[in-house]
Amino acid sequence: MEPVRLRGHNLLCIQGFVGKGYSPEFVDNMTRVVDALHADPQTEVRVVAEPDALCDACPNLSQHGCELHGPGTERGIVFQDRDVLHRLGIGDGETLTWGVILERILASVAPDDLDDICGACPWLPLGHCKAGLRTLRGANRQEAKGAKIDV
Repeated sequence: MEPVRLRGHNLLCIQGFVGKGYSPEFVDNMTRVVDALHADPQTEVRVVAEPDALCDACPNLSQHGCELHGPGTERGIVFQDRDVLHRLGIGDGETLTWGVILERILASVAPDDLDDICGACPWLPLGHCKAGLRTLRGANRQEAKGAKIDV
């Protein structure tokens, strides 16, 4: 089975996914990917700094990459991907399990870090991603106390 290809910044976006997105096709695709990751933390993920499995169904994807904020957006998104990769200690193209990625997010990214990482993302002001990181941190604390929590 091929690893799921995910952009660096999308590793964080997944934490705040609440079933909303850029189009019904995008939401359906993201739901499938997110559900598969949550169902099996041993799922292999190839982390990249380019359009990924989530972008495949995004109406903002063009032959030049992301155009969410118009032509040239991809350049900034790649910078954002590389920032996340650096923070998580992951190389572009590296394959890790979803569980390991979650551990790295927990160790390296606090909810307030998203203000620096995510910049002009239209989803940031909605607070879903920060809330998702807080939930992930809370689930991790419960697991450390002996409760069985799937992250």
